[in-house]
Amino acid sequence: MNLLIEKSKFGFSYLVQIRFELFIFLCSFLIRLIWILNTDSYPTLDGYAYYSNAYSLANDGKVDFYWPVGYSAFLALFMKLGISKLFYFKLLNVIVSSLSVVIGYKIVLHYIHNRVKRILAVFLLVFYPEFIFFNSLFWSETLFIFLLLLSFYLLILNKIKLTSVALAISIFVKPISILIPVVYSIIFLPPNKRRHFLVNSYAIILLFHLPWMVFNYQQTGKLGLVSNNGPTNLFIGNNQYATGHYDEEGLKNISKFPTDDLKKNVFQFWTTYYQDIPLLVSKKISYLLFGMPSPWIWSVGIGTNVYSQLPRYLTIEEYQLIKTKINDVSFLENCYQLNDKIKLYSLETSADDYTKATMANTLVYTGVVTYNKESQFLFLSEIAFFLNVFLILVFLIKLVYFGIRRIPLFVVPIYFLVFYSFFFGDFRFFLPAIPFLIIGNFLPKK
Repeated sequence: MNLLIEKSKFGFSYLVQIRFELFIFLCSFLIRLIWILNTDSYPTLDGYAYYSNAYSLANDGKVDFYWPVGYSAFLALFMKLGISKLFYFKLLNVIVSSLSVVIGYKIVLHYIHNRVKRILAVFLLVFYPEFIFFNSLFWSETLFIFLLLLSFYLLILNKIKLTSVALAISIFVKPISILIPVVYSIIFLPPNKRRHFLVNSYAIILLFHLPWMVFNYQQTGKLGLVSNNGPTNLFIGNNQYATGHYDEEGLKNISKFPTDDLKKNVFQFWTTYYQDIPLLVSKKISYLLFGMPSPWIWSVGIGTNVYSQLPRYLTIEEYQLIKTKINDVSFLENCYQLNDKIKLYSLETSADDYTKATMANTLVYTGVVTYNKESQFLFLSEIAFFLNVFLILVFLIKLVYFGIRRIPLFVVPIYFLVFYSFFFGDFRFFLPAIPFLIIGNFLPKK
């Protein structure tokens, strides 16, 4: 009888948990769906690189090895299945992001036992602005956060092989997770089990990545794990002209060095200008806390959405000026037609999404169009910025007060903070650490 009662209690508890997980998923889904429905944006900048790579992979079987292939392959898979509209890809981001919140909730249940703190942590995971803003972008962070959270949760469940599989896939999306198995082994496992875990993890990772590495080498003549942009990114954040964050000047600095051996130049900088490195790192951390893009937009996610719009109308002067600044005018001519009644070039609704995306990305670099910064966008942007600063400051304070070893969830943010300092300052590169930081900020000192 007692056994039946326990089973009944367990069954009821499990059912309630499943219902609550479904409720969290639906809340996250609806909020993110409302956002993408009210945000008219196209893939630009890095997002366009991922999107165009997916388009090329799905239609021509070709890929640009400069960019990590994971997110592009993810999109290309659905393109192969006949899904091509940008809205459906944004909807896919919404689903992945909502699943990330559910996994975050499961991690919350494991670490936080106070009901009020659980609710607050989950509330932040659901409503955290940047997690919402990124759903309308085509940057890889949404998928990467899902895979990183999944690997962490699987390790909590002691699913070692599945953890390694999730990490292997995540490395395809962002190679920065290559050393995460080392981090996991240190914070989760006793010394006598670490070697076994690391050997198994990297064996599985190698199994996933070796075919791609061979193919990459055959096509480019360069041996790379996922992509070939690592040395470039490392150089941009570490040279005597570096400003502490990723900007156009950082890109221009590459042309000041005639050699292609960017890694060698980084090493020379570290050995020659080593006294400037602490100052450079402090600049990068400053940009993490107090981002200063130009022109000023508080939130990275909002900023990219604002500059990813495609104007409904162009003046005749704007149209002609854009023509002089681009090489291929066919995209411009396919997207905009002159409306004689109003003497403006109007956006052709019949143009396909790839053409519009290419046009939107091209416009960003021409500098001709003035983008519409709606007041509600900027208001949300300010909220996102101050929340980011608050969460990171609390994290840093708790880190000093608690000590690193007392908070396993904080080791992941420290890992991303280290890589952030090594490369360059841009909040999106720290974004995958935010879910761990949110949950960790609600942990009591024990």
